[in-house]
Amino acid sequence: MTGPSFEQFDPSLRELVAILWRRRGVAILAFVIVLVALLGVIANWQPGYRATAEVGLIPVVTASGDRASDGAGPRAGELTAQQIETVIAEMRSEETLATALAVLRGAGIGFDPVGVENSLANDPAPRTGTSETGAINWLRARFGAERIGHSAVIEASFVATDATVSQVALQAIVESYVWQREDRQKHVIRSRLEDADNQLATARGDLFAREGDLLAWQQQAGMLDQEEGALMLERIYALDEQAEKIGQEVATLELAARRRAMANGLDDLLAIPDIAGHPMVAQLSQRYETERQEFDKLDQRYGPKHPVMQGRQKVLDDLYAQLVDAAMTVSGQMGDALASARERLRLITGQRDLWQSRLNDRHARTQGQGQLQRAVALARDNVDQLSRHVQTLHRELASFRGDLEILQSPTLPVSAEFPAKRDLMALAIMVALFAAVIAALLRHYFDQTIADDFEPQDVLGVPLYARIPARNMTDGRGLATDAGGDEAIGHLAVLMRIVDQNRKPPPTGSTAQIIAIGSAQTGEGKSHIAHALASRFAGLGHKTLLIDGDLHDPTGAENTNRVFADLVALLSGETDVTGFKDGAAKADGQTGQYWHLGARMAVPGSIATGLIERRLGPLVDQLRDQFDYIILDTPPILSVADGLVAMGLADVRLFVLRHGSSKKRDAKDALDRLATAGIVASGIVLNGGPARPAYGRADMRQTMGDRA
Repeated sequence: MTGPSFEQFDPSLRELVAILWRRRGVAILAFVIVLVALLGVIANWQPGYRATAEVGLIPVVTASGDRASDGAGPRAGELTAQQIETVIAEMRSEETLATALAVLRGAGIGFDPVGVENSLANDPAPRTGTSETGAINWLRARFGAERIGHSAVIEASFVATDATVSQVALQAIVESYVWQREDRQKHVIRSRLEDADNQLATARGDLFAREGDLLAWQQQAGMLDQEEGALMLERIYALDEQAEKIGQEVATLELAARRRAMANGLDDLLAIPDIAGHPMVAQLSQRYETERQEFDKLDQRYGPKHPVMQGRQKVLDDLYAQLVDAAMTVSGQMGDALASARERLRLITGQRDLWQSRLNDRHARTQGQGQLQRAVALARDNVDQLSRHVQTLHRELASFRGDLEILQSPTLPVSAEFPAKRDLMALAIMVALFAAVIAALLRHYFDQTIADDFEPQDVLGVPLYARIPARNMTDGRGLATDAGGDEAIGHLAVLMRIVDQNRKPPPTGSTAQIIAIGSAQTGEGKSHIAHALASRFAGLGHKTLLIDGDLHDPTGAENTNRVFADLVALLSGETDVTGFKDGAAKADGQTGQYWHLGARMAVPGSIATGLIERRLGPLVDQLRDQFDYIILDTPPILSVADGLVAMGLADVRLFVLRHGSSKKRDAKDALDRLATAGIVASGIVLNGGPARPAYGRADMRQTMGDRA
């Protein structure tokens, strides 16, 4: 009563052949039905005829050596993938397709938006009322273009249900694009020629204006001698040299003048080199020095009062007076020389500035004339270049050749492309065969699933004890209810009590009835049935023990009305069995609770199997006298061997099957394993089936409606 299991259906090749043979009727029926349906579709199939053409981008060199430019970029060998894709997009553009559509309609071929084409023979006049956009979209949907390898060649194709139409349509599209591309390239050349003519006219006007400026300048400035400038420059250099010499002389005289102005006596004057070096001053200075030395010698001999000394003193004074007069005279001459030098410096500087001004004026006139001459030369060169460029463009326009060439004209297709009707026929047969195999496998798969009409007594030889309806059924108000399942569990509990009463030998004392609940695979709902049955026995006042024997994948109790104990601890000896028995003996059977022995966590496979084989039987024997009912929730029989051991310990063995999930093959295999071990299943419990009136709940909606 839990969720359904999803078992993988994986038959071997031998089993697959056997299944197909057993289900050959279904396979043949499915094959015929699918094949007839596909043949009906293929009968209305219209094959497509593909016409192809090749367009190459060829290198085109203009007369000027430049590449013809129309925005298409480099030529063959230099084209990039992006540029090739651009050309392909232009071929599929609305402008190209509209031009091709006009050409086709002019040739008497019309197209309607849904893609039905008519050749000239079938429809001499173009169709009227056809949507322009629809026809263009029809052409675009059937036209294809792609680059061939890494070359500069594009393969164009067109697919139509008529071979002639595909060729004519492709021819129209390719030629329309080539014509449009050449027209755009010629338009670019014409634009360049027009721009060059305008530039040439502007350059000629500029040349005329500059030549006029040069003529006016020459008339105003006159003729200039080339040697005149050199002579003027030499004159300026000579005047500069003279001015430098006089400037040095003036500087020397000015320094002497400042020292004379600061002189306080003859000694200060004689300290000036120019005065001391004067011949007259030098001669008087020498005579005075000689006379003074002799005077000093006589003064030591005769004394100042001697008549000789007095005469000498008078001579010495006269020489000193003459020396002072000479120094003063030379000083005055130096002042006159300074004034004269300054005047000469002024005159020479003035002459130099005059010549410099004349030279600058001449340079200015010369530079203006040179600039005008250079401007005229440049304008003349520009006019010549533009004239040659205009001539080149005229030649290029006259000898124009486009950069696109139709390398291969559209071909007339002789056969339809894949898939043709022959290919579709083979494909239909293969699909029909596949559908037949799938139908046979599905029929076999669903035939193996336990259904509501399954009779276990006839198929498995085991009586049906109970049908447990699916959980979460709804009542008349749409509310969830599990009343049918509870009632079915109650009927099963009553049946177990009847079986217990008919046991041979009859039960004596408190010897418990052991009920084992097993299944072939996981997900059949046996654990829920075990807990529900234990809860029902406990509710009836019976001391009930539920043992979860699946240590590999233990499940928690779904009913909270229980007393839980660790089964692994009892089996391994960690917990004393005597204590558990004493507790169970003291428990009151009227509490409505049942005892639950289960694993708290999964136990590894080999350990779990060892515990079940060696310890579960003795444990059940020890606890049998303390309970009225012991329910064993066993592991799946086809998964582990533990289920066979647990089933062999029971008095009543219930085998659970799930409606719509369990397989007849699995049920037979599990019962065969039980039979091999000498164990016979007592009855079948069919879980998860639809509710039946026998449970008193199938007519709940009608009852609720009557009450409403």
